[in-house]
Amino acid sequence: MKYAAVVILAIFLSNCDGTKKTQENNPEAFFEIIHQSENGGKDSESYDIIKSKQALYEQIKMSGLDSQVTQKLNNIDFSEKTVLMLHAGSYNSGGYSIKVSNVEVNGDTSYVTVQKSEPKPGEPVTMALTNPFCVVVINANETIIFK
Repeated sequence: MKYAAVVILAIFLSNCDGTKKTQENNPEAFFEIIHQSENGGKDSESYDIIKSKQALYEQIKMSGLDSQVTQKLNNIDFSEKTVLMLHAGSYNSGGYSIKVSNVEVNGDTSYVTVQKSEPKPGEPVTMALTNPFCVVVINANETIIFK
């Protein structure tokens, strides 16, 4: 009888949800990668926060995004969304990238986790100057902190 009680207790406890809040179960932590490329970013590493149509148009002119991407960006309502442009800087070969891997929201602050990757040793890469960048849309918030 004691054995059955222990088994039932173990099954009950294993069904408890102990996951931390991430994009899947926290709708405030929404993010969408609109565009990602090895070319077109700035020469130095930077993260641009775009909160208005005017700032967006200036960034689009500098980055030379194609019409399909600019059409998506033109439809953004800046009262609800913010656009992030992540620039990894300049590299002597391909295989480098930058993207958002997670967004966490705590009150009026969004914590954006940036993930940069590089080619593995011996992996074939293009021999050209690259400037990886990524365009991401998140829910608008007062403060945005990059991790």
